[in-house]
Amino acid sequence: ALSVISGSSWAVAGLPICQALGQLLQQQPASRSYGDKAKQGNQWHWMVSQGHKINPCNSMLHPAVKEAGIMPEGSEEVPVQIAYTPKSHCFGCGPSHPDGLHLQSKRIENGLEAHITLPAKYCAFPGILNGGVLSTLLDCHGNWTAAISLMDRSCLPKPPLTLTASMLVSYKEPSPPDTELVVRSQVVAVRENQNPGLGKAAVEVDVAILLPQMDGSEKLLVQGTGIFKRLGALRAL
Repeated sequence: ALSVISGSSWAVAGLPICQALGQLLQQQPASRSYGDKAKQGNQWHWMVSQGHKINPCNSMLHPAVKEAGIMPEGSEEVPVQIAYTPKSHCFGCGPSHPDGLHLQSKRIENGLEAHITLPAKYCAFPGILNGGVLSTLLDCHGNWTAAISLMDRSCLPKPPLTLTASMLVSYKEPSPPDTELVVRSQVVAVRENQNPGLGKAAVEVDVAILLPQMDGSEKLLVQGTGIFKRLGALRAL
């Protein structure tokens, strides 16, 4: 049966496809208290006072806006890839790749969303996009979701460098070329190790590729769950 999804918050009926990996991140930290949010608000103001450029995406969902009241400098929202790594040559999401997919992701609550149309040259069969190309979208989009989440939590001016530790992908329906598709992600859990030698922070992210329907609903085409680990350095590609 097809899963029909609507709205910016989505879920898939049945068991999670990455349940075993999810056990690594069993406890998602509770929501921050008012005092924690006030402290982070002060940190955003401090960074601005030190000359750091924050929220280059001009997003109203950036924590500097929500927790510190620092309004974006520009009126037009910018995709995270262009805002933070304009010179990246990543095939999936690099703005500077001469023949890449050029994924452009923007903030939504607790995740990211992108709209993309892939040409027929990426088809495996007539009218059916290649599964590897679709999984590349999930990989890049999920990785950016994890990096943005860690940046927000740690009050950093730029996202940290994160790499994909694992990814499970399930193909539900053939994905068509030359048609606008929606790539949407949600952060499931974050684990941050405070003790030396126990590894860096890891983020579990659910990602889906969806096909908008005439009635306003969305058909699930591809779903994935990934574990993305922080390497420590700020993302600079």
